Amino acid sequence: MGARKKDIENAAEVLSRSNQPSKPTGETRMQERRTQIIDGALRVFLAHGYDASMDAIAAEAGVSKQTVYSHFKDKQSLFNAIADRLLDRFVFAGLTPEIMTLSPPVFFRKIAMIAMNQMDDWEYTSFIRLIVAQSNRFPELADVYIERLVKPATQKLTEFITGHPDLRFSDPEAVARVIHGSLLYFITVQQLLGGKHTMPMARERLIDSLVDMVVFAGRAGKENT
Repeated sequence: MGARKKDIENAAEVLSRSNQPSKPTGETRMQERRTQIIDGALRVFLAHGYDASMDAIAAEAGVSKQTVYSHFKDKQSLFNAIADRLLDRFVFAGLTPEIMTLSPPVFFRKIAMIAMNQMDDWEYTSFIRLIVAQSNRFPELADVYIERLVKPATQKLTEFITGHPDLRFSDPEAVARVIHGSLLYFITVQQLLGGKHTMPMARERLIDSLVDMVVFAGRAGKENT
């Protein structure tokens, strides 16, 4: 009986230890610090523009400038990291291998909904505002947006349109750009320019119309070949 009680106590102790939060590893702490710096940089860029100093970024992030440079070699690489985080969140996380196997109506509706969710993301809309406001002085900011966000999304759309047997377009890349451009236009006009107040339109209406047009045209193109 005593041995059984001891076994129960030992099991309880092991279970208690396993339920305790694990101590953060060095890699975890580095990732947390990196995120902290990116968050601080975005706030500083929005408040003071891209020409804000690394000193200001370090202060906002609550770290030393040396710590900032240990994670990012310069301000450009820090800005790139902001774009990459949005890329992971809205492009790579959305256009998964599973989504690429969906039927055209379901696929286009899914990616349109993912894109529209950007309207509700403070970081994304703030990032776009920054690029629009600063790209005349710093053209490299627009280059980052095109290369790291627009181009990968367009390439994925083109890949789906080209490879799906139920669709046929003479220029799949142009169609992909039309889709992406329509969604970006809606986000820009409704959210960034305040169109939701002066010319409101439910996002579902645009999604329904866009999906209907693309699927109809793609299937008609197939029937005519």
